[in-house]
Amino acid sequence: MTATESTANRTAALQHAEPPQVAPQHAATRRAAHGQAALEPKAAPEVANSQAATQLTANRFPVHPQPAAEQAAVRVPAAPRSADPQAATEHPRREQPAIEVRGVHKTFGTHEVLRGVDLTVRPGEVVTVIGPSGSGKSTLLRVINHLEDLDAGTVRIDGELIGYRIRGDVLYPLRDSEVRKQRARIGFVFQQFNLFPHLTALQNVTLAPLTAQRRDRAEVEREARELLTRVGIGELADAYPRRLSGGQQQRVAIARALALRPRVILFDEPTSALDPELVGEVLDVIRDLADGGTALVIVTHEIGFAREIADTVVFIDAGAIVEQGPPTEVLDHPSHSRTRAFLARVR
Repeated sequence: MTATESTANRTAALQHAEPPQVAPQHAATRRAAHGQAALEPKAAPEVANSQAATQLTANRFPVHPQPAAEQAAVRVPAAPRSADPQAATEHPRREQPAIEVRGVHKTFGTHEVLRGVDLTVRPGEVVTVIGPSGSGKSTLLRVINHLEDLDAGTVRIDGELIGYRIRGDVLYPLRDSEVRKQRARIGFVFQQFNLFPHLTALQNVTLAPLTAQRRDRAEVEREARELLTRVGIGELADAYPRRLSGGQQQRVAIARALALRPRVILFDEPTSALDPELVGEVLDVIRDLADGGTALVIVTHEIGFAREIADTVVFIDAGAIVEQGPPTEVLDHPSHSRTRAFLARVR
């Protein structure tokens, strides 16, 4: 492998490598438009081993290893449209979710981290995910963009099956190169920034679009400078990460996610690694993104922020969605005792 190929491969994983250890519209207006309702978690099917051609109980799809001669991935049919023909005619895009998670299970060893999770995120919707540590919040984000294989269930982005192809009633894992192409349309902002220390802020933002998407350099650099300005650090384009505060580094990471022109953006506790006085500047950037029309899923422990920004709040505990709905319902009038107990401790 040449040095150039090695760099390209590293870059393709840039947004998705875990470290060692925008017309404004108020969230309340979006909530009224979306009208979310709580979903009951499904009963947990028996967990299957996706590496050994076993049964995906939730979908009745056995998973088989990727045949050597498999060609490019195919798209599965879009999710069924609403039974209301007038709604389908007036709003044809609303009926295809930006993110659709169905019957997802994930086990590490003997610990079942996700247990039959169902989640739908509409285009332009802002979903915040709350819950205790170890409840499966971060794992849910990681299975959405296939950083973790599924044991059962499916994930779709804009109707496209993520990480697998369907042949008949069988799911086959995609090649790594095909999965990387899918991830290039999913922005991911980690807790620990994951910036390359030897690259400037501008170079961190431009690297993935240039190498993974092979876009024109002049166009990419112009957009990168605009994005850095948008997140409030345009004057720091030539600064290296070591010269930036934690809040500034996280804003570079957000600009980097936006540079890929993603369909959805996933945030994994984006303020947890920041000093308290730096939290506000990052939350301000996410507020601006929430008004920009891109679907956002934000794992957060900032309950006040979740109330302000979200169209839908999801409470997850022990690997299952316990309750979800508008912030005024889930945070102010939770219907489940487990949700009430959690909120009583964190307020």
